[in-house]
Amino acid sequence: MNTSLDPNQDGRKMNQVIENKIKYGSIRLLVTLGFALLLGGCAVLPERGGEPQQWRLVAPAPVVEGTDVSDPVIVRLIETRAASAIDRRDMAYSRERQSLAYYRDNRWTSPPGVMLNEIIDETLSTQPWVRTVVRGGARVPSDLSLYCEIQRLEHQLEPGAAMTQSGQVQMKVACSWYRAAERQLVEAIIFNETIELEANDAESYAKGAQSLVDQLMTRLAAQGASLAATTTPLPSATD
Repeated sequence: MNTSLDPNQDGRKMNQVIENKIKYGSIRLLVTLGFALLLGGCAVLPERGGEPQQWRLVAPAPVVEGTDVSDPVIVRLIETRAASAIDRRDMAYSRERQSLAYYRDNRWTSPPGVMLNEIIDETLSTQPWVRTVVRGGARVPSDLSLYCEIQRLEHQLEPGAAMTQSGQVQMKVACSWYRAAERQLVEAIIFNETIELEANDAESYAKGAQSLVDQLMTRLAAQGASLAATTTPLPSATD
């Protein structure tokens, strides 16, 4: 039996052992470095900011119309709707007519349709020509019905405009009045107005939108008072 050692074979084995140590040692080193970089990266990533700032639209100071109406009417408020693009809490803005985007760090407290529904209810409830406001599908007879839809509410900026430059807010709302007895459309309004802003920021946007809401409520109150004056109200429960 030949027990002599082949120095070349021993050398190859030794080289293979060294190469394996280098290879797998390098892999372990790379894995270790990868974890270290990952943990280090997590440590220096910017912290998430606070909750988005929220803005709301509210009913204006009482708008009194129709003080000469002797017999107040019952108004049914059909749920206010909004176009799908703005039926959300995100505050919409546009730089071009075909584009629409949303503020990242600012929100409405509720979708515009929900806010406007509450505002109309509160505004009408303060009118002397309104006996009461009933909502949605309540099985209560009514004299007049009102339905509104917000078709546009957006902050419009010029292309490339800076935050210090002025922009404008556009609000477009279509409302229809129905006389319950005849179940027919008796009056309609398309409110499509814009207002200039002092600055291109969410605060100015919200203030501008509020001014437009105030104008809309004034028109609706006057329109409703005119209709109430020519409507024979339903007898009350005490009649």
